[in-house]
Amino acid sequence: MEGLAYLVTILLMIVILGGPVAILLTKIRTEHIVLTIIRRLLHGLVITLALFISSTVIWKANQNLALDAMAIFGISMAYIALRREYFSDVRIIAPILAKFGVKLWKKQKRSGSEQGSSHFGPLMKWRRGGHSGGNDGHGPEGQH
Repeated sequence: MEGLAYLVTILLMIVILGGPVAILLTKIRTEHIVLTIIRRLLHGLVITLALFISSTVIWKANQNLALDAMAIFGISMAYIALRREYFSDVRIIAPILAKFGVKLWKKQKRSGSEQGSSHFGPLMKWRRGGHSGGNDGHGPEGQH
């Protein structure tokens, strides 16, 4: 009976932690091709296990709502990790919402004169040395 409890614990941890671990794996960027291949193989293994076990858990009959919520969480996190790694340019939700009139916020492209600002305001007006960055109207030397 103790072995069965360990097995159930391992399966539930794969469901809960599989997607977030795969998302963390997508944040690792390497220039070396061998490390990239190892990272993608590990990422694919984690995603495959998380999707398979989560889908198995969600299709079981006669279970409580908490187990279904964990399975939906596992599937959604695995989807996010899969999309971040392999299909980052594919947009699914934004075009569907645009047909209903919902526009998502997008980053605004800044011109050369606005390099030190965002739509929230200036990012950094002064440099660390105490002199101006040159784009505040005081000339290239800055204010003395």
